[in-house]
Amino acid sequence: MPNNATDLDAADRVSAAPFGAEVPQEERAGAQDVRSLQAALGRSFKGAPAEFEVGGPDTKANPKPVRTPARTVRRVVKIALGLGLVISLGWTPLKAILTTTSAEALINARVETIRSPIEGIVEAAPDVDRDWTSAGESPRLRIVDSLADHGRLDDLKRQHEALEAQSATLQRKSAIASAELQALTDQVERFRQGRLRLLEARVAAQSAELEAAAAKSSDAALSKERTEKLRRSGSATVAQGDRVRFEWVEATSAEAAAAQRLEETKVERDAVAQGVFIGDSYNDSPSSDQRAAELRLRIGEFDAEIAAARSQMKLLAAQIAEEEARYRDRSAALVVLPATGRVWEMLTGPGEHVSKGQDLMRVLDCSRPLVSANVDESVYNRLEVGGRATFRPSQGGGRAYQGTIVNLTGAAAASGNFAIPPVAMRKSPFYVTIAVNSVKEGGCSVGRTGTVTFETSAGPSTSDEAAPSNSAPEDASPLRPALL
Repeated sequence: MPNNATDLDAADRVSAAPFGAEVPQEERAGAQDVRSLQAALGRSFKGAPAEFEVGGPDTKANPKPVRTPARTVRRVVKIALGLGLVISLGWTPLKAILTTTSAEALINARVETIRSPIEGIVEAAPDVDRDWTSAGESPRLRIVDSLADHGRLDDLKRQHEALEAQSATLQRKSAIASAELQALTDQVERFRQGRLRLLEARVAAQSAELEAAAAKSSDAALSKERTEKLRRSGSATVAQGDRVRFEWVEATSAEAAAAQRLEETKVERDAVAQGVFIGDSYNDSPSSDQRAAELRLRIGEFDAEIAAARSQMKLLAAQIAEEEARYRDRSAALVVLPATGRVWEMLTGPGEHVSKGQDLMRVLDCSRPLVSANVDESVYNRLEVGGRATFRPSQGGGRAYQGTIVNLTGAAAASGNFAIPPVAMRKSPFYVTIAVNSVKEGGCSVGRTGTVTFETSAGPSTSDEAAPSNSAPEDASPLRPALL
């Protein structure tokens, strides 16, 4: 069997020889063998007869393949299947390249340090082996101080008790004075009634005396007239006339005196009827009435002192209530824990004495879940505070949680007391904090990993855009601090 490489070279030399040149017989035979082999191979692979002329040195091969419609359809189907396979296998990595995602992401939470509000003994410690939610009862941590100062409370209570005793004493004195006043009032009223009856009787007697004096005066006047007539006629002596005239004067004066005494008695009677006593041994009221007036004044003083004592007692009662509340706060305190969380670190135990402000425990605040993520520099430059993001846990069954970017710290360590420091993620030094809504994967699921997808409207910044400029644009807004 001839050598293939030698035969091919011979065939090439025969084909390349100029027209009319002499070719050795051996090379011409080799060229004919090669053409025969090419014709056989063409019939085997193409499945259609191909005619090659094998002749002398002037003859050339001229194959003409035959194209059929079935062959064209098969070729189109193969091309379509190839393109579909390329698209299906390359779409997933292409989508990952075009989507703005994080390099690393994990669920994080704030760590709150619970401190003792008072000095005392720890009576109960929370259950550190479980989470708690707002629907369930949170752990209780109670601090008791049996040596809390209650001197001020005792002093206020003693003052209140003293005022109560003073008020009771004043009330008893006022009651005694009121009873005595009532007795004196009754006595004065009886005296007034009696005095009024006496004066009525005196008025009646003096009225009778006045009538008698008037009768004597009238008789004396008639006697004086008769005597005057007899004296002018000479029948009566001068001495008789003088005696009759003196009797008339006496009767007239007695009548006037009786009238004045009657008027005096009426004035006294009218005054007694009005409650005013007129007499020689007293001014305007008897001693009983004067004593009653003194008692009324004293009772008024008692009532004023009682009102003052009650007002002070009311103020002291309010102060005692406030002091009791302060004493309760100083003597026992129930430490308030977040609505939802988990004990992250317990720093004390039951029976331990703690000081005011001493750290008791550190708990995770699971009511406001956060996601800490790090991204590449190109992704970081396209993000801004307030942008939208989506967190998808690695083991969350495909569920996505919407969130908002609340902090961008760049290459610096993220601020805040996180349970897991963001610097623990080392794939990229650019850190982002996202506030998500209601992450419930595994309860207070701090440390669970996932992926954050960011929604960006602008492309990445170029080197010219990132370079600092001497003049700021007019519509540039001031940087907004990230408030967590």
